Amino acid sequence: MSHFPKNTLKKNDGFTLVEVLVGLLVIVGFISTAMQALVTATVFKVKGQELSEATTWIQEDLEMVKFKANRLDYEIDSSDPTKNMYKPDENACQGTTNTGYASVLNDELGAVASSKTSAIGNRPYTLSRTITLPSSAPYNVLTVEYQVASADNVPIAITHTKVIPDASLACP
Repeated sequence: MSHFPKNTLKKNDGFTLVEVLVGLLVIVGFISTAMQALVTATVFKVKGQELSEATTWIQEDLEMVKFKANRLDYEIDSSDPTKNMYKPDENACQGTTNTGYASVLNDELGAVASSKTSAIGNRPYTLSRTITLPSSAPYNVLTVEYQVASADNVPIAITHTKVIPDASLACP
């Protein structure tokens, strides 16, 4: 004996196999799209973090270069701090490719390593600094190029800048 009255069950009650399969396909489509968006967002986040750290690394080295450029031919008078001033070298002021302030700054930077290796995330990266001396007057502008590249030599960040030592601005 059945617990259900005979007239209440119909042939159309419940889902058919086709409806269940279509529902599953729709769910799989939504999940795969969401996962793809999640993976893409993660990749962009990692790339952004790499670029941010590479830029910070470049900025740190550039600040050191600017500091050295600022301190060239700056004399501190310990007895009278009001007499602290730039005392530019005449040879550097009227310099050439090999004797101008760009060359003096290049010599000052020579003691500092021009490339460093670090791991940003889990992959090794190399920061390299390339210095170009001016080939024509004025000989006080030092061109500096930075590049942070991965182990397979793919650039992450490249920066070009020019540095003028402060002492050259005090030249007569």
